[in-house]
Amino acid sequence: MYDLVLSWVRTAVPAAVGSLIAWLATKGLVLNPAEATGLILAVGGVCVTLYQVLVSTLQRKWPIVGVLLGSTKVPTYQPGTSQGLHAGRDLTSL
Repeated sequence: MYDLVLSWVRTAVPAAVGSLIAWLATKGLVLNPAEATGLILAVGGVCVTLYQVLVSTLQRKWPIVGVLLGSTKVPTYQPGTSQGLHAGRDLTSL
């Protein structure tokens, strides 16, 4: 269960940082609300992805950099196990 929570943290932190960067990048621009929303979402998606890729890549060389993802520990998953809701069940029968 700890690895599942750890994976959530290591997903949420880049999402929060990327969103903050996108919001800051659009400050000072005069846009109507619809344009601002679209721009923040587009820039936010790019920022989240770039942040995650950059920090994950750097963490392989310098493990302490993982703190920028919320934890220096990387989740580990056992082969053949699933932590999902539908573990071991065929999804077509749901």
